[in-house]
Amino acid sequence: MTGVVQTSHGAVSGRRSTGGTTFLGIPYGADTGGANRFRPPQPVAPWEGVRDCVEYGPSCPQITVGEMTGQELTDDIEALAGVWNRERVMSEDCLVLNVWTPQGGADSATTAQRPVLVWLHGGGFATGSASWPLYDFARLSSRGDVVVVSVNHRLGVLGFCDLSAHGDDVADSGNVGMLDIVAALGWVHDNIAAFGGDPGNVTVFGESGGGAKITALLAMPAARGLFQQVFVMSGALLHGVDPDAARDITRQLFDLLGVSDLAEFATVDVASLIAASLRLPRRGRVVPMVPFSPTLGSSLPAHPIDAIRHGSASGVQAVVGCTSHEMLSFVGTQELWSLDEAGLIVRVERDLGADAARVLAAYRALRPDESPASLYITIASDQTMRVAHIRLAEALEAGGGPAPFCYLFSWGYPGPDGVVRSGHGTDMAFCFDTVAAAPAFAGPHAAPLVDAMSGALLGLAGRRDPATAGVPAWPAYTRADRATMVIDVASHMVPDPFGPERGIWDDVGDAVLGIR
Repeated sequence: MTGVVQTSHGAVSGRRSTGGTTFLGIPYGADTGGANRFRPPQPVAPWEGVRDCVEYGPSCPQITVGEMTGQELTDDIEALAGVWNRERVMSEDCLVLNVWTPQGGADSATTAQRPVLVWLHGGGFATGSASWPLYDFARLSSRGDVVVVSVNHRLGVLGFCDLSAHGDDVADSGNVGMLDIVAALGWVHDNIAAFGGDPGNVTVFGESGGGAKITALLAMPAARGLFQQVFVMSGALLHGVDPDAARDITRQLFDLLGVSDLAEFATVDVASLIAASLRLPRRGRVVPMVPFSPTLGSSLPAHPIDAIRHGSASGVQAVVGCTSHEMLSFVGTQELWSLDEAGLIVRVERDLGADAARVLAAYRALRPDESPASLYITIASDQTMRVAHIRLAEALEAGGGPAPFCYLFSWGYPGPDGVVRSGHGTDMAFCFDTVAAAPAFAGPHAAPLVDAMSGALLGLAGRRDPATAGVPAWPAYTRADRATMVIDVASHMVPDPFGPERGIWDDVGDAVLGIR
């Protein structure tokens, strides 16, 4: 049985089940190939009749997770990546979104105006898709009586290659992937009421690259007013790419492809574009990434952290959080566990440069008995994620809006050394109530973790407050007390759990923080 909803471009039908109705692959923009390549998203052409939306639409042509990081993946990320990068349709005609409604939500006669959640997938700015099985939001929609939307958009060289030096019509090419997301949010604003959602109560949530996309949105004038809450999981983009650096990347790409101008570049096939992008010098320290990400320009006029500090996110209520040992999932390969002290010094110097000796000495003083491998995981995790999230939380408070709520997800699994750690992405299945799609996370611990994580997300969406029956009182994070909810089987509030380490980073500039 299908439900039919009238959108601004035509009618769509979805698939009904006992829990609600799912609409997959709804186009929100025109094909980005041909004359539209590297240009802002264009409106989709209206259609006649009813469009059958029961299968996921194409993903943007892209690299794999392993190609994005350029290094060996740990077992947990390899397992997830195997699902993420399973065979699927890829096409430049990728501006599609998916909608999950609870029972009655897609009934055109309903007057309900439910909270709306919009999901931005992970994978940095180079890979990923809204069709990953972990991103099936049927259970979350039913659990919270909310409407959930997930979005595909342009990635990598197709979404973030700065060609502004080659003409006004491609002046925003370094941010078209973000402009796709703005267009999707515009579609939500114009159409979600027909699905039973409230266009005036939209929460954008994302993990890893999805969280980084949220921080970019918070700094984009075009996104202002399209959402009211954000839930940032393990991803904070502090800086955009400077225009000079972006243009240099483009020059190198032209050289690799043997082209001299935009006309030639526009004719290069997608496979060759992606292959050449993998030959460019990488950016980042702990995890060197392909160099394409949001670029400073007219659509992103300031570095996100600076814009947020100056009030670009005022009025937006945020929840910001990460796992306890984010980089375990990227650097915790078998080779790491035999690391000695000399090897530790080499790695930290590579990651931190002139700040390495001071930071390493301070961490060693805090953890004199920790193995070199364990200490490296801790320092790398703090550098790439935890400190960046603290800087984001501080900026949100400084920007004059409501103080954010912060969490630290600490449930995990023992490593080769027997120490329990929580790696990158460990919190997702519990937040989305999709543990069935990630059986490694199943067990008696799952129920309280689902209650805490999904409860926090749904509480933010419905009440602008993440506190739920499954966790204690949850005060906002301010510089005065830095209250942080530690989420575990028995969640508990801790004032400034990162205090000793935070002081180590106070004199370290933002330039070495985050994955970018």
